[in-house]
Amino acid sequence: MQAKIPGKLLTTVAASAASVTSVGMVGAHAEDTKVTDPAAIDSRVKIAFEGAFFQNNIHSGDKFGASDKLGDSNGDFSGSIALTKQFSPDMDWRLSGAFHLGKKRSFDFPDLIVGGSTPGILNFGYGDDFSFQAFDFDVGKHVKVQAADIRFFGGLRLVHSDETGTFSERFTPDNPGADKGGTVDKVGSSEYWGIGPRVGAEAYYPLGENWGLTGAASGAVMWGRRTDRTGFNYNVTNPDSQGSVTLFSESANQTVTSLDASAGLSWTPLAGATFTAGYKVEQWHNLLVNADHSNQTFSGPFLRLEVKM
Repeated sequence: MQAKIPGKLLTTVAASAASVTSVGMVGAHAEDTKVTDPAAIDSRVKIAFEGAFFQNNIHSGDKFGASDKLGDSNGDFSGSIALTKQFSPDMDWRLSGAFHLGKKRSFDFPDLIVGGSTPGILNFGYGDDFSFQAFDFDVGKHVKVQAADIRFFGGLRLVHSDETGTFSERFTPDNPGADKGGTVDKVGSSEYWGIGPRVGAEAYYPLGENWGLTGAASGAVMWGRRTDRTGFNYNVTNPDSQGSVTLFSESANQTVTSLDASAGLSWTPLAGATFTAGYKVEQWHNLLVNADHSNQTFSGPFLRLEVKM
């Protein structure tokens, strides 16, 4: 059986996993600094692709004061895409989406040999995982401060997270043709949807014709609803039968906040293409319930490619 364990019920089965990622897309502005006509509008759309590899504090401290057999949840992968379009000499809009895939953790207990009238092998295991997505729309205004290009922006963020925990029980009979066997998974889940305002700023400072420094910081507050569920799935033999049953479900309003910051080095080897490598830090509050801390922090390197089309 696997058990996804919602909200407060997650702690009754095992320490859990959760993780989050943020969607702060910092535009590389190396080409923008070369525009000599302040009234010119670039009709091209900027497309940015980004990937990041995060470490986190999701399971850095066990809730029960003991070592976590599932281990930590470091090694999360995040990816995003963003579209930016200028609509006036110093203003633009941006639409971006990001996904975050948490590290799936699992642990199997030693097999038990069962005797009696139905001999076989009994196995128990536990696992958990998570994922989340964030979608941003904002409008930005560019301000020149000496050589630097600073973009102040404001907009909306929509976030969705999904966590599961599964406690599994499997019985394999010595005589599968005659004796009953199969699996039963007790599953708990927690799903959140929220939306709210997001504001921030990003900057580009040229170091020459092809190189520059980038930085960004933003914050968001989302109001939404969390739904926790508990149930079980079964798949048995002799006779064959399978299905699922919901044991518990409840929903409640919840507020989630996010903060993120990043810094990087940009390189524009040719017109219309910019590569950026850097480091980012993201912190979410209340996004994940299957975690050792209400403040979940993620940090790690990122790579970004931006092209103008």
